[in-house]
Amino acid sequence: MVSAAVLGAGSWTAAEYGLHRFAMHELRGKGLASREHLSHHADVTYFSPASKKLASAAATASVAYPVASAVAGRRWAAVYTSAMLAMYFTYEVAHRRIHTHPPKGRYGRWSRRRHLHHHFGKPMRNFGVTTPVWDHLFGSYEDPGVVTVPRRMAPVWMLDEAGEVRPELAADYVAKGGRVRGATSAERDRLDAFANEPPAPELFDVPG
Repeated sequence: MVSAAVLGAGSWTAAEYGLHRFAMHELRGKGLASREHLSHHADVTYFSPASKKLASAAATASVAYPVASAVAGRRWAAVYTSAMLAMYFTYEVAHRRIHTHPPKGRYGRWSRRRHLHHHFGKPMRNFGVTTPVWDHLFGSYEDPGVVTVPRRMAPVWMLDEAGEVRPELAADYVAKGGRVRGATSAERDRLDAFANEPPAPELFDVPG
């Protein structure tokens, strides 16, 4: 049964990569999953509601369990599917925390730099959130280096009260542009997101 759990968790990381790349980015807003995800790129404070995530988990289970059961039996399939779903929920928590909580440890620092480079530097690179394995395998990995972040889209944990990158994070991030996000920048950010383009760091709304 250990093998079933390991394969289930590993299968989710492969599904995470494939769904993120092909069902969400390549479709450019065609289909619910793509619209929801690219809306998150346009406004990084937006996350799909729990009801949609639960529906996604149910759809995953409805495919994974029957296939695994036919191949290896019901007990093996139950463990496999449970591990896959557990990894899915781990991914959801990890992804949200990237945007809402500062890094802790080497993995936390790595995952944030890599994922925020995906958001603000190269949306068609670094699709894996929990692991880089599939990006390396399929040639979509890119070293983030120092990540340039638009101030209007910076995570709450990144900037100090003056709008500057916190000293302990300065080796990983540079912030550019204004902090105010108005109607003009919101519309531009949405157009860029649905075209799989990074947001413009210097974009801002002119008052009045």
